[in-house]
Amino acid sequence: MAFVVFAGTAISVLPAALTDAQTGPDAISGEASPAATWALPQDPWLGQWLALTDPPATSSPSATPSPTATPTAKPKPKPKPITYADTVAGARAYVRARIGTRQYNCINEIFTHESKWNPRAGKVTGAYGIPQAFPGSKMATFGSNWQTSPLTQVKWGIWYVDDRYGSACAAWAFWQAHGWY
Repeated sequence: MAFVVFAGTAISVLPAALTDAQTGPDAISGEASPAATWALPQDPWLGQWLALTDPPATSSPSATPSPTATPTAKPKPKPKPITYADTVAGARAYVRARIGTRQYNCINEIFTHESKWNPRAGKVTGAYGIPQAFPGSKMATFGSNWQTSPLTQVKWGIWYVDDRYGSACAAWAFWQAHGWY
């Protein structure tokens, strides 16, 4: 009759007649004594089980997987940024994409009432451009082309309504109550 003894990481099969004193770890070295290793019977099931429980051949496991073990995934290409034409139509598309349809509907009402989306509406020294900034030179913080660029003007207009009112719809509600914003 045989039983399995775990000595460190080694697995040994010993005859039942051996005692713990004969098979225990050596008191000085901590290694299993020679009596702890015994020939295994020719049982295929036991051999398969021992093969599954054998410690790895190397003493230190590899922290890095082999290059072939990891599938290589191609990095996804970054989407190209959308460029908007510096036209009134491009400015409208920019505003809708930037703030969404609901907020766009509100700011569209403001810009339609203020300038009819005309980037040259008003006087440069007074209220000017699509958002009717007063003075118009305030829009220079968003681009030096503020006098002619619908995109620069609506970027400033979006910033203005968000900064002052919190949203385009809140600015539109104020405009409806007061006739200006």
